[in-house]
Amino acid sequence: MAFDDKSIKVVVGIDFGTSRSGYAYAFLDDKKIIPKTQWFGQNVPYVKTLTQILYSPDLQEKWWGYDVKKVLAEKRKNDEAKDYHFFERFKMSLRESQDVTSEGPSITSQAGKKFLAVDVIADYLRFLKYFAWKDITKVTSGHLKEKEIRWCLTVPAIWTDADKQLMRSAAQKADIIGTSEEDAERLILALEPEAAAMYCQEKDQHQLQEGNRFMVVDSGGGTVDITVHEVLAGKKLKEVITGTGGTYGSTYVDKYFIEEFLASKLTSKVIESYYEEEPIDFLDMMDDWENAKCNLDPTKERFFPIRTKLYKILRKFPNVLEKLADEQDGEDESIYISPESMKQIFKSTLDGLVQKVQEQFEKLGTGCDIMYLVGGFSTSPLLQKRISQEFADKVKKIVIPPIPGAAVVEGAVAFGIDPSIRSRVSRLAYGADCCRKFKKGKDPLDKKFWSEEHNEYYCNGCFNIFIESGDEVGIDEKVTRIYTPMEKDQKQMPFTFYATKKFHPIYIDEQGVTEIGQLTIERADTSSGLDWKVEVVMYFGKTEIKVEAKDVETGKMEKTSLRFSATYSKELIGE
Repeated sequence: MAFDDKSIKVVVGIDFGTSRSGYAYAFLDDKKIIPKTQWFGQNVPYVKTLTQILYSPDLQEKWWGYDVKKVLAEKRKNDEAKDYHFFERFKMSLRESQDVTSEGPSITSQAGKKFLAVDVIADYLRFLKYFAWKDITKVTSGHLKEKEIRWCLTVPAIWTDADKQLMRSAAQKADIIGTSEEDAERLILALEPEAAAMYCQEKDQHQLQEGNRFMVVDSGGGTVDITVHEVLAGKKLKEVITGTGGTYGSTYVDKYFIEEFLASKLTSKVIESYYEEEPIDFLDMMDDWENAKCNLDPTKERFFPIRTKLYKILRKFPNVLEKLADEQDGEDESIYISPESMKQIFKSTLDGLVQKVQEQFEKLGTGCDIMYLVGGFSTSPLLQKRISQEFADKVKKIVIPPIPGAAVVEGAVAFGIDPSIRSRVSRLAYGADCCRKFKKGKDPLDKKFWSEEHNEYYCNGCFNIFIESGDEVGIDEKVTRIYTPMEKDQKQMPFTFYATKKFHPIYIDEQGVTEIGQLTIERADTSSGLDWKVEVVMYFGKTEIKVEAKDVETGKMEKTSLRFSATYSKELIGE
Protein backbone atom coordinates (compact mmCIF):
# COMPACT_ATOMS: atom_id res chain seq x y z
CA MET A 1 0.00 0.00 0.00
CA ALA A 2 1.26 3.43 -0.92
CA PHE A 3 1.12 5.18 2.41
CA ASP A 4 2.78 8.25 0.91
CA ASP A 5 0.05 8.61 -1.74
CA LYS A 6 0.04 12.29 -2.62
CA SER A 7 -3.70 12.29 -3.35
CA ILE A 8 -4.56 11.69 0.33
CA LYS A 9 -5.27 14.88 2.27
CA VAL A 10 -7.12 13.63 5.35
CA VAL A 11 -6.91 10.53 7.53
CA VAL A 12 -9.95 9.46 9.55
CA GLY A 13 -9.62 6.87 12.31
CA ILE A 14 -12.70 4.93 13.43
CA ASP A 15 -12.79 2.95 16.66
CA PHE A 16 -15.87 0.75 16.35
CA GLY A 17 -16.28 -0.56 19.87
CA THR A 18 -18.54 -3.01 21.64
CA SER A 19 -20.06 -0.45 24.03
CA ARG A 20 -18.95 2.84 22.48
CA SER A 21 -17.54 4.05 19.19
CA GLY A 22 -15.93 7.20 17.89
CA TYR A 23 -13.76 8.84 15.28
CA ALA A 24 -10.92 11.32 14.98
CA TYR A 25 -9.20 12.88 11.99
CA ALA A 26 -6.11 14.76 10.90
CA PHE A 27 -5.12 16.77 7.86
CA LEU A 28 -1.83 15.55 6.48
CA ASP A 29 -0.44 19.07 6.11
CA ASP A 30 -0.25 19.52 9.90
CA LYS A 31 -1.03 16.00 11.30
CA LYS A 32 -2.85 17.41 14.35
CA ILE A 33 -5.30 14.76 15.55
CA ILE A 34 -8.80 16.09 16.24
CA PRO A 35 -11.15 13.71 18.07
CA LYS A 36 -14.92 14.01 18.00
CA THR A 37 -15.99 14.75 21.58
CA GLN A 38 -19.43 16.36 21.22
CA TRP A 39 -22.24 13.93 20.44
CA PHE A 40 -25.92 14.77 20.28
CA GLY A 41 -27.67 13.68 23.47
CA GLN A 42 -24.45 13.23 25.44
CA ASN A 43 -24.22 15.36 28.57
CA VAL A 44 -20.46 15.26 29.08
CA PRO A 45 -17.87 15.62 26.29
CA TYR A 46 -16.24 12.29 25.51
CA VAL A 47 -14.42 10.73 22.56
CA LYS A 48 -17.11 8.10 21.93
CA THR A 49 -20.85 7.69 21.60
CA LEU A 50 -22.97 4.61 22.33
CA THR A 51 -22.77 1.66 19.97
CA GLN A 52 -26.53 1.38 19.61
CA ILE A 53 -28.82 1.41 16.60
CA LEU A 54 -32.60 1.35 16.18
CA TYR A 55 -34.71 0.48 13.14
CA SER A 56 -38.34 1.39 12.53
CA PRO A 57 -40.71 -1.56 11.93
CA ASP A 58 -40.53 -1.04 8.16
CA LEU A 59 -36.72 -0.47 8.32
CA GLN A 60 -37.09 2.87 6.55
CA GLU A 61 -35.88 4.93 9.51
CA LYS A 62 -32.76 4.43 11.60
CA TRP A 63 -31.40 6.08 14.73
CA TRP A 64 -28.04 5.64 16.40
CA GLY A 65 -25.97 6.53 19.46
CA TYR A 66 -27.68 8.52 22.21
CA ASP A 67 -30.64 9.25 19.92
CA VAL A 68 -31.77 5.65 20.37
CA LYS A 69 -32.86 6.09 23.99
CA LYS A 70 -34.82 9.24 23.20
CA VAL A 71 -36.72 7.62 20.33
CA LEU A 72 -37.36 4.42 22.26
CA ALA A 73 -38.74 6.44 25.17
CA GLU A 74 -41.20 8.22 22.84
CA LYS A 75 -42.27 4.95 21.26
CA ARG A 76 -42.66 3.43 24.69
CA LYS A 77 -45.18 6.11 25.68
CA ASN A 78 -47.26 5.22 22.62
CA ASP A 79 -46.86 1.46 23.21
CA GLU A 80 -44.99 1.14 19.89
CA ALA A 81 -41.50 0.18 21.08
CA LYS A 82 -42.13 -3.57 20.82
CA ASP A 83 -42.26 -3.33 17.00
CA TYR A 84 -38.93 -1.51 16.70
CA HIS A 85 -35.65 -3.32 16.16
CA PHE A 86 -33.05 -2.36 18.74
CA PHE A 87 -29.43 -3.51 18.84
CA GLU A 88 -26.66 -2.71 21.29
CA ARG A 89 -23.17 -4.17 21.70
CA PHE A 90 -23.60 -6.01 18.41
CA LYS A 91 -19.92 -5.91 17.45
CA MET A 92 -19.21 -9.22 19.17
CA SER A 93 -21.95 -10.92 17.16
CA LEU A 94 -19.32 -11.39 14.44
CA ARG A 95 -17.67 -13.89 16.78
CA GLU A 96 -20.36 -15.03 19.15
CA SER A 97 -23.49 -15.45 17.01
CA GLN A 98 -24.67 -19.06 16.91
CA ASP A 99 -26.69 -18.36 13.75
CA VAL A 100 -24.14 -18.36 10.92
CA THR A 101 -25.19 -18.47 7.28
CA SER A 102 -23.18 -18.50 4.07
CA GLU A 103 -23.40 -14.67 4.15
CA GLY A 104 -22.07 -14.50 7.70
CA PRO A 105 -23.40 -14.35 11.27
CA SER A 106 -26.92 -13.08 11.91
CA ILE A 107 -28.52 -11.51 14.98
CA THR A 108 -32.16 -11.22 16.05
CA SER A 109 -33.82 -8.06 17.33
CA GLN A 110 -36.11 -8.05 20.35
CA ALA A 111 -38.98 -7.83 17.83
CA GLY A 112 -37.94 -11.21 16.43
CA LYS A 113 -36.48 -10.15 13.07
CA LYS A 114 -33.16 -11.54 11.84
CA PHE A 115 -30.48 -9.19 10.53
CA LEU A 116 -27.09 -10.00 9.07
CA ALA A 117 -24.54 -8.73 11.59
CA VAL A 118 -22.46 -7.20 8.80
CA ASP A 119 -25.49 -5.16 7.65
CA VAL A 120 -26.17 -3.79 11.15
CA ILE A 121 -22.50 -2.86 11.51
CA ALA A 122 -22.56 -1.24 8.06
CA ASP A 123 -25.58 0.89 8.99
CA TYR A 124 -23.84 2.05 12.16
CA LEU A 125 -20.59 2.82 10.32
CA ARG A 126 -22.60 4.81 7.76
CA PHE A 127 -23.66 7.21 10.53
CA LEU A 128 -20.04 7.60 11.68
CA LYS A 129 -18.94 8.31 8.13
CA TYR A 130 -21.71 10.88 7.63
CA PHE A 131 -20.78 12.92 10.71
CA ALA A 132 -17.04 12.59 10.09
CA TRP A 133 -17.57 13.93 6.56
CA LYS A 134 -19.63 16.84 7.91
CA ASP A 135 -16.96 17.73 10.48
CA ILE A 136 -14.12 17.59 7.97
CA THR A 137 -15.80 19.52 5.15
CA LYS A 138 -16.96 22.18 7.62
CA VAL A 139 -13.34 23.15 8.30
CA THR A 140 -12.04 22.56 4.77
CA SER A 141 -11.47 25.34 2.32
CA GLY A 142 -12.21 24.21 -1.20
CA HIS A 143 -13.81 20.98 -2.34
CA LEU A 144 -12.67 17.76 -0.68
CA LYS A 145 -13.08 14.59 -2.71
CA GLU A 146 -13.86 11.13 -1.34
CA LYS A 147 -10.69 9.73 -2.88
CA GLU A 148 -8.63 12.23 -0.85
CA ILE A 149 -9.62 10.57 2.43
CA ARG A 150 -7.89 7.53 3.92
CA TRP A 151 -9.91 5.61 6.50
CA CYS A 152 -8.39 3.55 9.29
CA LEU A 153 -10.84 1.16 10.95
CA THR A 154 -9.70 -0.68 14.06
CA VAL A 155 -10.34 -4.36 14.84
CA PRO A 156 -9.43 -6.51 17.86
CA ALA A 157 -6.15 -8.41 17.56
CA ILE A 158 -7.91 -11.65 18.50
CA TRP A 159 -10.18 -11.48 15.45
CA THR A 160 -9.61 -13.97 12.67
CA ASP A 161 -8.88 -13.02 9.08
CA ALA A 162 -12.49 -13.90 8.29
CA ASP A 163 -13.73 -11.41 10.91
CA LYS A 164 -11.52 -8.73 9.38
CA GLN A 165 -12.92 -9.50 5.95
CA LEU A 166 -16.46 -9.00 7.25
CA MET A 167 -15.43 -5.62 8.68
CA ARG A 168 -14.04 -4.58 5.29
CA SER A 169 -17.30 -5.72 3.70
CA ALA A 170 -19.25 -3.66 6.25
CA ALA A 171 -17.13 -0.59 5.41
CA GLN A 172 -17.91 -1.09 1.73
CA LYS A 173 -21.64 -1.46 2.43
CA ALA A 174 -21.44 1.74 4.50
CA ASP A 175 -20.01 3.56 1.45
CA ILE A 176 -16.83 4.41 3.32
CA ILE A 177 -15.01 3.00 0.30
CA GLY A 178 -16.09 1.37 -2.95
CA THR A 179 -15.34 -2.14 -4.11
CA SER A 180 -12.59 -1.30 -6.62
CA GLU A 181 -8.96 -2.25 -6.02
CA GLU A 182 -8.03 1.44 -5.99
CA ASP A 183 -10.68 2.19 -3.38
CA ALA A 184 -9.60 -0.78 -1.29
CA GLU A 185 -6.24 0.91 -0.75
CA ARG A 186 -7.99 3.83 1.00
CA LEU A 187 -9.14 1.63 3.87
CA ILE A 188 -6.65 0.29 6.40
CA LEU A 189 -7.67 -2.18 9.06
CA ALA A 190 -5.54 -1.54 12.13
CA LEU A 191 -5.23 -3.83 15.13
CA GLU A 192 -6.59 -2.06 18.21
CA PRO A 193 -3.57 -2.69 20.47
CA GLU A 194 -1.20 -1.54 17.71
CA ALA A 195 -3.16 1.69 17.32
CA ALA A 196 -3.04 2.06 21.09
CA ALA A 197 0.72 1.42 21.03
CA MET A 198 1.19 4.28 18.59
CA TYR A 199 -0.94 6.53 20.81
CA CYS A 200 1.17 5.62 23.85
CA GLN A 201 4.37 6.23 21.96
CA GLU A 202 3.17 9.64 20.80
CA LYS A 203 1.93 10.70 24.25
CA ASP A 204 4.95 9.34 26.12
CA GLN A 205 7.85 10.18 23.82
CA HIS A 206 10.19 11.07 26.69
CA GLN A 207 9.59 7.74 28.46
CA LEU A 208 10.03 5.51 25.42
CA GLN A 209 13.53 5.41 24.04
CA GLU A 210 15.15 3.20 21.42
CA GLY A 211 15.49 -0.32 22.79
CA ASN A 212 12.65 0.03 25.29
CA ARG A 213 10.00 -2.68 25.37
CA PHE A 214 6.45 -1.90 26.39
CA MET A 215 3.28 -3.92 26.79
CA VAL A 216 -0.13 -2.56 25.82
CA VAL A 217 -3.13 -4.04 27.64
CA ASP A 218 -6.12 -2.75 25.71
CA SER A 219 -9.27 -3.48 27.73
CA GLY A 220 -12.49 -2.52 26.02
CA GLY A 221 -16.12 -3.48 26.22
CA GLY A 222 -15.87 -6.80 24.42
CA THR A 223 -12.24 -7.87 24.35
CA VAL A 224 -8.83 -7.49 25.90
CA ASP A 225 -5.92 -7.36 23.46
CA ILE A 226 -2.30 -7.54 24.60
CA THR A 227 0.80 -6.82 22.56
CA VAL A 228 4.47 -6.19 23.33
CA HIS A 229 6.50 -3.83 21.18
CA GLU A 230 10.10 -2.68 21.04
CA VAL A 231 11.07 0.85 20.04
CA LEU A 232 13.41 0.91 17.04
CA ALA A 233 15.45 3.73 15.58
CA GLY A 234 13.36 6.55 14.16
CA LYS A 235 10.47 5.85 16.57
CA LYS A 236 9.47 2.72 14.66
CA LEU A 237 7.97 -0.27 16.44
CA LYS A 238 8.30 -4.00 16.10
CA GLU A 239 6.17 -6.64 17.74
CA VAL A 240 8.32 -8.77 20.04
CA ILE A 241 6.05 -11.79 20.54
CA THR A 242 2.71 -12.86 19.13
CA GLY A 243 -0.15 -10.87 20.58
CA THR A 244 -2.91 -12.47 22.57
CA GLY A 245 -6.26 -11.62 24.04
CA GLY A 246 -9.75 -12.87 24.69
CA THR A 247 -13.35 -11.98 25.38
CA TYR A 248 -12.72 -10.44 28.78
CA GLY A 249 -14.15 -6.97 28.25
CA SER A 250 -16.34 -4.97 30.59
CA THR A 251 -19.58 -6.21 29.04
CA TYR A 252 -18.92 -9.59 30.63
CA VAL A 253 -18.79 -7.88 34.02
CA ASP A 254 -22.18 -6.36 33.14
CA LYS A 255 -23.48 -9.79 32.18
CA TYR A 256 -22.47 -11.24 35.55
CA PHE A 257 -23.97 -8.25 37.37
CA ILE A 258 -27.36 -8.78 35.70
CA GLU A 259 -27.57 -12.55 35.34
CA GLU A 260 -25.90 -13.58 38.58
CA PHE A 261 -25.77 -10.80 41.16
CA LEU A 262 -29.03 -8.93 40.49
CA ALA A 263 -30.84 -12.17 39.73
CA SER A 264 -29.73 -13.52 43.11
CA LYS A 265 -31.20 -10.44 44.80
CA LEU A 266 -34.34 -9.84 42.73
CA THR A 267 -34.79 -13.14 40.81
CA SER A 268 -34.46 -13.68 37.08
CA LYS A 269 -38.23 -13.29 36.68
CA VAL A 270 -38.15 -9.72 37.99
CA ILE A 271 -35.19 -8.82 35.76
CA GLU A 272 -36.94 -10.24 32.70
CA SER A 273 -40.16 -8.36 33.51
CA TYR A 274 -38.20 -5.15 34.01
CA TYR A 275 -36.47 -5.47 30.64
CA GLU A 276 -39.70 -6.34 28.82
CA GLU A 277 -41.93 -3.72 30.48
CA GLU A 278 -39.45 -0.86 30.89
CA PRO A 279 -36.63 -1.31 28.32
CA ILE A 280 -35.59 2.35 28.40
CA ASP A 281 -35.45 2.50 32.17
CA PHE A 282 -33.49 -0.76 32.11
CA LEU A 283 -30.90 0.93 29.88
CA ASP A 284 -30.81 3.89 32.27
CA MET A 285 -30.16 1.47 35.12
CA MET A 286 -27.25 0.03 33.16
CA ASP A 287 -25.89 3.57 32.84
CA ASP A 288 -26.11 3.85 36.63
CA TRP A 289 -24.18 0.60 36.87
CA GLU A 290 -21.61 1.84 34.35
CA ASN A 291 -20.87 4.84 36.56
CA ALA A 292 -20.62 2.66 39.64
CA LYS A 293 -18.44 0.11 37.87
CA CYS A 294 -15.88 2.58 36.59
CA ASN A 295 -15.74 4.96 39.55
CA LEU A 296 -16.14 2.82 42.63
CA ASP A 297 -13.76 2.62 45.53
CA PRO A 298 -13.16 -1.14 45.75
CA THR A 299 -12.58 -0.94 49.52
CA LYS A 300 -15.96 0.62 50.37
CA GLU A 301 -19.49 -0.74 50.48
CA ARG A 302 -22.08 0.66 48.11
CA PHE A 303 -25.84 0.91 47.93
CA PHE A 304 -27.11 0.66 44.35
CA PRO A 305 -30.44 2.57 44.11
CA ILE A 306 -33.46 0.68 42.79
CA ARG A 307 -35.05 2.88 40.12
CA THR A 308 -38.69 3.90 40.61
CA LYS A 309 -40.02 1.87 37.69
CA LEU A 310 -38.15 -1.21 38.84
CA TYR A 311 -39.56 -0.75 42.34
CA LYS A 312 -43.10 -0.64 40.90
CA ILE A 313 -42.45 -3.99 39.23
CA LEU A 314 -41.02 -5.37 42.47
CA ARG A 315 -44.27 -4.54 44.25
CA LYS A 316 -45.86 -7.28 42.12
CA PHE A 317 -43.41 -9.67 43.78
CA PRO A 318 -43.87 -9.02 47.53
CA ASN A 319 -41.90 -12.10 48.53
CA VAL A 320 -38.84 -10.79 46.66
CA LEU A 321 -39.07 -7.40 48.35
CA GLU A 322 -39.55 -9.01 51.75
CA LYS A 323 -36.52 -11.25 51.25
CA LEU A 324 -34.40 -8.30 50.10
CA ALA A 325 -35.41 -6.26 53.15
CA ASP A 326 -34.64 -9.17 55.50
CA GLU A 327 -31.15 -9.49 54.04
CA GLN A 328 -30.47 -5.72 54.26
CA ASP A 329 -31.77 -4.78 57.73
CA GLY A 330 -35.05 -3.46 56.37
CA GLU A 331 -33.60 -1.63 53.34
CA ASP A 332 -35.57 -2.43 50.15
CA GLU A 333 -35.08 0.70 47.99
CA SER A 334 -31.41 0.02 47.28
CA ILE A 335 -29.27 -3.03 46.78
CA TYR A 336 -26.31 -3.43 49.07
CA ILE A 337 -23.07 -4.30 47.27
CA SER A 338 -20.26 -5.23 49.60
CA PRO A 339 -16.61 -4.96 48.55
CA GLU A 340 -16.55 -8.78 48.47
CA SER A 341 -19.61 -8.88 46.19
CA MET A 342 -18.11 -6.30 43.86
CA LYS A 343 -14.93 -8.33 43.61
CA GLN A 344 -17.00 -11.41 42.79
CA ILE A 345 -18.85 -9.53 40.03
CA PHE A 346 -15.51 -8.67 38.43
CA LYS A 347 -13.73 -11.90 39.30
CA SER A 348 -14.21 -14.19 36.28
CA THR A 349 -13.54 -11.39 33.79
CA LEU A 350 -10.45 -10.14 35.62
CA ASP A 351 -9.20 -13.71 36.14
CA GLY A 352 -9.32 -14.28 32.40
CA LEU A 353 -7.70 -10.93 31.65
CA VAL A 354 -4.89 -11.52 34.14
CA GLN A 355 -4.28 -15.00 32.74
CA LYS A 356 -3.80 -13.55 29.26
CA VAL A 357 -1.33 -10.95 30.53
CA GLN A 358 0.52 -13.69 32.41
CA GLU A 359 0.75 -15.73 29.20
CA GLN A 360 2.40 -12.77 27.49
CA PHE A 361 5.03 -12.47 30.21
CA GLU A 362 5.68 -16.21 30.01
CA LYS A 363 6.20 -15.96 26.24
CA LEU A 364 8.35 -12.88 26.73
CA GLY A 365 10.50 -14.73 29.27
CA THR A 366 11.29 -11.53 31.13
CA GLY A 367 9.73 -8.26 32.20
CA CYS A 368 9.44 -5.12 30.12
CA ASP A 369 9.99 -1.43 30.70
CA ILE A 370 6.46 -0.06 30.74
CA MET A 371 2.93 -1.46 30.77
CA TYR A 372 0.20 0.77 29.38
CA LEU A 373 -3.42 0.23 30.41
CA VAL A 374 -5.74 1.62 27.73
CA GLY A 375 -9.36 1.19 26.70
CA GLY A 376 -12.51 2.21 28.54
CA PHE A 377 -12.40 -0.74 30.96
CA SER A 378 -8.99 0.46 32.16
CA THR A 379 -10.68 3.22 34.15
CA SER A 380 -11.97 0.58 36.58
CA PRO A 381 -10.15 0.88 39.94
CA LEU A 382 -10.62 -2.87 40.49
CA LEU A 383 -8.89 -3.65 37.21
CA GLN A 384 -6.08 -1.22 37.97
CA LYS A 385 -5.58 -2.65 41.45
CA ARG A 386 -5.56 -6.25 40.23
CA ILE A 387 -3.05 -5.52 37.45
CA SER A 388 -0.78 -3.69 39.90
CA GLN A 389 -0.93 -6.56 42.39
CA GLU A 390 -0.11 -9.17 39.78
CA PHE A 391 2.47 -7.46 37.59
CA ALA A 392 4.06 -4.45 39.30
CA ASP A 393 7.23 -6.48 39.86
CA LYS A 394 7.53 -7.36 36.15
CA VAL A 395 7.62 -3.80 34.79
CA LYS A 396 9.39 -0.60 35.73
CA LYS A 397 6.20 1.39 35.50
CA ILE A 398 2.46 0.96 34.88
CA VAL A 399 0.98 3.92 32.99
CA ILE A 400 -2.69 4.82 32.54
CA PRO A 401 -3.20 7.68 30.04
CA PRO A 402 -5.50 10.54 31.11
CA ILE A 403 -8.25 9.34 28.75
CA PRO A 404 -7.68 5.60 28.21
CA GLY A 405 -10.70 5.37 25.90
CA ALA A 406 -9.07 7.77 23.43
CA ALA A 407 -6.03 5.60 22.84
CA VAL A 408 -7.38 3.44 20.02
CA VAL A 409 -9.29 6.10 18.11
CA GLU A 410 -6.44 8.65 18.15
CA GLY A 411 -3.88 5.91 17.53
CA ALA A 412 -5.89 4.83 14.49
CA VAL A 413 -5.32 8.24 12.94
CA ALA A 414 -1.58 8.05 13.69
CA PHE A 415 -1.51 4.57 12.14
CA GLY A 416 -3.25 5.87 9.02
CA ILE A 417 -0.77 8.74 8.69
CA ASP A 418 2.30 6.55 9.03
CA PRO A 419 2.11 3.01 10.39
CA SER A 420 5.18 2.88 12.60
CA ILE A 421 4.75 -0.86 13.09
CA ARG A 422 7.76 -2.24 11.21
CA SER A 423 7.19 -5.91 11.91
CA ARG A 424 4.78 -8.35 13.49
CA VAL A 425 5.03 -11.92 14.75
CA SER A 426 2.75 -14.27 12.87
CA ARG A 427 0.25 -16.06 15.08
CA LEU A 428 -0.34 -18.78 12.50
CA ALA A 429 1.42 -20.82 9.88
CA TYR A 430 0.01 -20.11 6.42
CA GLY A 431 0.32 -22.16 3.28
CA ALA A 432 -1.35 -23.79 0.29
CA ASP A 433 -2.12 -27.35 -0.68
CA CYS A 434 0.17 -29.00 -3.19
CA CYS A 435 1.37 -32.31 -4.57
CA ARG A 436 5.02 -33.33 -4.32
CA LYS A 437 7.12 -36.42 -4.90
CA PHE A 438 6.23 -39.26 -2.54
CA LYS A 439 8.74 -39.91 0.25
CA LYS A 440 8.88 -43.64 0.87
CA GLY A 441 8.73 -44.54 4.54
CA LYS A 442 7.67 -41.00 5.54
CA ASP A 443 4.47 -40.14 3.68
CA PRO A 444 1.22 -42.04 4.38
CA LEU A 445 0.33 -44.65 1.78
CA ASP A 446 -3.22 -43.31 1.45
CA LYS A 447 -1.78 -40.07 0.01
CA LYS A 448 0.31 -41.92 -2.59
CA PHE A 449 -0.74 -41.79 -6.25
CA TRP A 450 0.86 -42.51 -9.62
CA SER A 451 1.38 -39.62 -12.04
CA GLU A 452 1.45 -40.74 -15.66
CA GLU A 453 2.63 -37.32 -16.77
CA HIS A 454 5.62 -37.35 -14.42
CA ASN A 455 6.15 -41.13 -14.50
CA GLU A 456 6.57 -41.43 -10.73
CA TYR A 457 4.66 -41.56 -7.43
CA TYR A 458 3.41 -38.34 -5.86
CA CYS A 459 1.98 -37.40 -2.46
CA ASN A 460 -1.35 -35.61 -2.35
CA GLY A 461 -2.65 -33.07 0.20
CA CYS A 462 0.68 -31.59 1.30
CA PHE A 463 0.95 -28.30 3.22
CA ASN A 464 3.28 -25.99 1.29
CA ILE A 465 4.36 -23.49 3.97
CA PHE A 466 4.63 -19.81 3.13
CA ILE A 467 5.30 -18.66 6.68
CA GLU A 468 5.65 -20.44 10.00
CA SER A 469 3.78 -19.72 13.21
CA GLY A 470 5.99 -17.41 15.30
CA ASP A 471 7.97 -15.99 12.35
CA GLU A 472 8.71 -12.28 12.38
CA VAL A 473 7.29 -10.60 9.29
CA GLY A 474 8.12 -7.11 8.12
CA ILE A 475 5.45 -4.58 7.17
CA ASP A 476 6.23 -5.12 3.47
CA GLU A 477 7.00 -8.83 3.75
CA LYS A 478 5.99 -11.10 0.88
CA VAL A 479 6.64 -14.77 0.25
CA THR A 480 6.73 -16.24 -3.24
CA ARG A 481 6.20 -19.81 -4.41
CA ILE A 482 6.26 -21.23 -7.97
CA TYR A 483 3.77 -23.92 -8.96
CA THR A 484 3.48 -26.11 -12.07
CA PRO A 485 0.56 -28.29 -13.21
CA MET A 486 0.20 -32.04 -12.70
CA GLU A 487 -1.20 -32.54 -16.23
CA LYS A 488 -0.11 -31.15 -19.61
CA ASP A 489 -3.56 -30.09 -20.73
CA GLN A 490 -4.57 -28.58 -17.39
CA LYS A 491 -6.38 -25.27 -18.00
CA GLN A 492 -6.94 -24.25 -14.40
CA MET A 493 -4.66 -24.14 -11.40
CA PRO A 494 -6.78 -23.88 -8.25
CA PHE A 495 -5.16 -22.96 -4.95
CA THR A 496 -6.62 -23.68 -1.54
CA PHE A 497 -5.01 -21.86 1.36
CA TYR A 498 -4.74 -23.08 4.94
CA ALA A 499 -3.73 -21.82 8.36
CA THR A 500 -2.83 -23.46 11.65
CA LYS A 501 -1.34 -22.71 15.05
CA LYS A 502 0.87 -25.80 14.66
CA PHE A 503 4.55 -25.42 13.95
CA HIS A 504 5.72 -26.92 10.66
CA PRO A 505 2.56 -28.65 9.41
CA ILE A 506 3.16 -31.28 6.73
CA TYR A 507 -0.31 -32.23 5.49
CA ILE A 508 -3.51 -30.21 5.06
CA ASP A 509 -5.66 -32.79 6.88
CA GLU A 510 -3.72 -32.62 10.15
CA GLN A 511 -5.71 -31.76 13.25
CA GLY A 512 -5.83 -28.00 13.74
CA VAL A 513 -5.30 -27.15 10.07
CA THR A 514 -8.17 -25.08 8.66
CA GLU A 515 -9.03 -23.99 5.14
CA ILE A 516 -9.13 -20.20 4.90
CA GLY A 517 -9.80 -19.47 1.23
CA GLN A 518 -9.36 -20.25 -2.43
CA LEU A 519 -8.01 -18.68 -5.59
CA THR A 520 -7.88 -19.96 -9.18
CA ILE A 521 -5.85 -18.90 -12.20
CA GLU A 522 -6.61 -20.07 -15.76
CA ARG A 523 -4.89 -20.42 -19.11
CA ALA A 524 -6.49 -20.70 -22.54
CA ASP A 525 -3.35 -21.98 -24.30
CA THR A 526 -2.01 -25.27 -22.94
CA SER A 527 0.94 -25.50 -25.35
CA SER A 528 3.41 -24.92 -22.53
CA GLY A 529 2.26 -28.23 -21.01
CA LEU A 530 3.95 -29.10 -17.76
CA ASP A 531 6.19 -26.02 -18.06
CA TRP A 532 3.28 -23.73 -17.18
CA LYS A 533 4.57 -21.71 -14.22
CA VAL A 534 2.35 -19.81 -11.80
CA GLU A 535 3.87 -17.48 -9.25
CA VAL A 536 1.89 -17.14 -6.01
CA VAL A 537 2.76 -14.31 -3.64
CA MET A 538 1.33 -13.91 -0.15
CA TYR A 539 1.68 -10.58 1.67
CA PHE A 540 1.81 -10.91 5.45
CA GLY A 541 3.08 -7.68 7.00
CA LYS A 542 -0.19 -5.77 6.77
CA THR A 543 -3.22 -6.31 8.98
CA GLU A 544 -4.92 -8.23 6.17
CA ILE A 545 -3.38 -11.05 4.15
CA LYS A 546 -3.34 -10.50 0.41
CA VAL A 547 -2.54 -12.94 -2.38
CA GLU A 548 -1.39 -12.61 -5.98
CA ALA A 549 -1.27 -15.46 -8.48
CA LYS A 550 0.49 -14.66 -11.79
CA ASP A 551 1.02 -16.62 -14.98
CA VAL A 552 4.77 -16.16 -15.37
CA GLU A 553 4.70 -16.41 -19.17
CA THR A 554 1.69 -14.21 -20.02
CA GLY A 555 1.76 -11.95 -16.99
CA LYS A 556 -1.95 -12.62 -16.35
CA MET A 557 -2.63 -12.00 -12.68
CA GLU A 558 -5.30 -12.72 -10.12
CA LYS A 559 -4.87 -10.27 -7.27
CA THR A 560 -7.14 -10.42 -4.27
CA SER A 561 -7.58 -10.57 -0.57
CA LEU A 562 -8.30 -14.13 0.45
CA ARG A 563 -12.01 -14.90 0.33
CA PHE A 564 -12.13 -16.67 3.64
CA SER A 565 -14.41 -19.66 3.98
CA ALA A 566 -17.60 -19.33 6.05
CA THR A 567 -16.37 -22.30 8.09
CA TYR A 568 -13.08 -20.58 8.93
CA SER A 569 -12.38 -21.76 12.46
CA LYS A 570 -12.10 -19.21 15.25
CA GLU A 571 -10.24 -21.88 17.18
CA LEU A 572 -7.19 -20.99 15.09
CA ILE A 573 -6.66 -17.91 17.23
CA GLY A 574 -7.75 -19.32 20.52
CA GLU A 575 -8.82 -17.35 23.58
